[in-house]
Parts: sequence; C-alpha cells; structure tokens
Amino acid sequence: MNVDVQKKVKIIQKSMDSIRKMDKTVHTISFIQLAHEMEMPLNELTDFFLDVEDIFLNEQKRVTRKIEAHLEKGIKNCKTPNDAKDLMESSVLKMVDLLPDYSDLVYSAIFYLPKCLAERDRTKKYYRQKIRIIIKKGWPGKIDSVLDRQANLVLLSLYGFLDYCVKANKRERKEVLKDFNNMINLHLQDRLFF
Repeated sequence: MNVDVQKKVKIIQKSMDSIRKMDKTVHTISFIQLAHEMEMPLNELTDFFLDVEDIFLNEQKRVTRKIEAHLEKGIKNCKTPNDAKDLMESSVLKMVDLLPDYSDLVYSAIFYLPKCLAERDRTKKYYRQKIRIIIKKGWPGKIDSVLDRQANLVLLSLYGFLDYCVKANKRERKEVLKDFNNMINLHLQDRLFF
C-alpha cells in the first residue's frame, strides 16, 4: 500500500472513530472540528477530502466499486444457470464481507447527504439491471414482466438485508446470510412469481 493510500485509510479510520467518540450525527460535525478532534492540520485532510460528506461518499463508493467489479466479471463468466446462482450468492457474501466495522455510520449518512444519496440512486439502478441479468441466466424461462418484478423484489430484499447487516456485528451478518440466500433462491424458483 503506498503512502498516500495509507494516509487516506488512516484519515477515514480516525474520522469514523472521532465521529463515534463525539457521539454526534454526521450533519452536526464540521470538517474543521473533525480535523481538530483528530489533531491533524486541516490542509492534511483537504489533500484527500473536501468535507465530511466526501469521506462518507468515499467509503460508500469503496464498497460499491468492488461489488460492481465482482458482478461484471461474474456475469461475463456465467455460462450455466448454476454459475448465475453462485454469482448471486457470492455477490451478497462479498457485500457483507466488504462492510467496514463503522458501516452503521456510513450507511446512515446515505439517506441525507446529497452526494451519497445520488450515489445510492445510481447504485440501485445498476444493481437492478445486473440482478435482472443474473435472474435471466440463473432461472431461465421467465417472461419480461416476471423478470422485472423479481429483479425489483430481490433489490428491495437486498437493501433490507443490507440495512440489517450494517447494524449487526460480523457474526450475526454471517448467520443470517445463508437464510437470506435460501429465501431469494426459493422466490426465484417460482416461474410466475405469484
């Protein structure tokens, strides 16, 4: 890891620790206050981030970039329905594994920080499109309206599962992961999805 990346990681970690220690909500913290709490010159922070929102956006994008790369590679390599089913399960597992210890802070900010909200909207559209492709490959024979309904329901379920995971510890996340994947698979086995 190069020096700039190490410094960026250190800033993110210290920022999250400071925000949690200050026991404040994200929108009540100024970047100047954060630099002071971290005992770091403001210009050192602004070399990497312009404000607190950029720190949260960076962490949100860090997870989504890795998931998107996993999905792109997985879809490209999907040759059989079992490959697609494995991709669905491995993508959810990867998402859970990528969540940082402070994911509750990051994901709480997504709903009201404008840049994070825009990224969330972009990501949801992307995931919906990829989920639809995976369903079509993994559970063939569905008409378009069923594919659309199932993609929407899987996306809704995925975001609900993610909301649970960001608040749970890593052990709890893993415990519910198998049940979540089984539930999705059972729903997708129904060709008409009534």
